[in-house]
Amino acid sequence: MIVAEFSVIPMGAGTSAGRYIRAVHEMLRNSGIRFVPGAMSTTIEAESIEQVCMIVERANKILTDMEVQRVITTVTIDYRLDKVISIDTKLKALEGGA
Repeated sequence: MIVAEFSVIPMGAGTSAGRYIRAVHEMLRNSGIRFVPGAMSTTIEAESIEQVCMIVERANKILTDMEVQRVITTVTIDYRLDKVISIDTKLKALEGGA
């Protein structure tokens, strides 16, 4: 399992990004992928780096379909081969449980 965090910033779309982020979260809900919204980014669980890239590409397409002319995208990927990870295992580790 891969855990990735990404954010998309719609440039030139005003000071509020809420409606754009809600549209991305709706896509994630419809895709069935596990995700956790955060204050500044969204964390997802994926089976492959290709799936992460597909989700990020879809998020960017949503914004451009909403007539955003420029999108700044940031992605961080945790790809571990030594053990299975998930959003839950990472959060549990913060509590000292793993």
